[in-house]
Amino acid sequence: MKKTLIFAFALCLILSSCTGKTEFSGSFICGEADACAVCDDGLLTASPGSVKCFDSAGKKVFERELELKSAHITQGGALAAAYAEGGRSIVLSDGEVISADNDIICAKLNESGCLALCTKEPGYMGSVTVYSPEKKPVYKWYCAKQRLISAAVSPDSERLAVLTDKGIRLFSLDSEKDRGMLECENLRDIVWLGLRVCGIGSSGAYVCDDKGKLKGKCDFSGKITGKFGVLDKKLIIEVREHAYGGKGDVYILDDGLDIKDRISPGGELWYLDCRGEKTALLTQNGVSVYDGKARLVLSEKAPGAKTALLDGNGGIIAVGGGSVCAINNRR
Repeated sequence: MKKTLIFAFALCLILSSCTGKTEFSGSFICGEADACAVCDDGLLTASPGSVKCFDSAGKKVFERELELKSAHITQGGALAAAYAEGGRSIVLSDGEVISADNDIICAKLNESGCLALCTKEPGYMGSVTVYSPEKKPVYKWYCAKQRLISAAVSPDSERLAVLTDKGIRLFSLDSEKDRGMLECENLRDIVWLGLRVCGIGSSGAYVCDDKGKLKGKCDFSGKITGKFGVLDKKLIIEVREHAYGGKGDVYILDDGLDIKDRISPGGELWYLDCRGEKTALLTQNGVSVYDGKARLVLSEKAPGAKTALLDGNGGIIAVGGGSVCAINNRR
């Protein structure tokens, strides 16, 4: 692997002071979307060809063009960014746009606003560029021999984890030196649990420290992992019997991947959202919200919803059929 450190000036670590508490009320039309997220600026939606941001009253704040490809949104705390897989534009929730030099593989924001952008790279298997909260490129790593899957910047914005088809590689953003590697194949994504990195596989998960040393693993005995999220240092993950869907359970694991709690949502899980100290689960029966100890704190019907998002104020917004409906019950 070849690594190139780009520091025209020092990496500025600005920790976001935004609360991310956007309170919605009533309902409004947002249009069909492949992905959406609640951010400090309102609701960000993304679809092939378009990214839109709406304030809490449903007024369109901005609209930006996006490539006519599958649209995705990455979220870090109160921040969000939209992109098209295979496109070259990243639209931030403040309306600014980052232009990539090559086709995008995936992107991940951390809560401080640092973006890890994976792209194709001529002559390599891909590359990872880290952007500062000011949208400036501050670090670049070239993947020479392994297939690049994903990358994520640590919560303190000092380290980079890169997932390839051979495992998880760790780097410091102030040095070209490779910190270490956890060799593990067949992982599909990575997330940071505090200063540990969790690799998620099809039927289990592994966690290592910032030098690649294994610190824990969890095997779900042939069951299939599905949707997942992070609450502080805890992994919230769906586990079900079949790859094609069906009813399953949601497990809460600590940063050593020990199982702490389990939630049975009572139906096939359509969407999972983690925010603050709560988790929202959307099934065909409606949306349920649980606290960090897996206790049910809210349950509501959500007809027509495809997505259920926590707004940071104890309420939920249900999105589906091109419209948004606020559920602001607080318990």
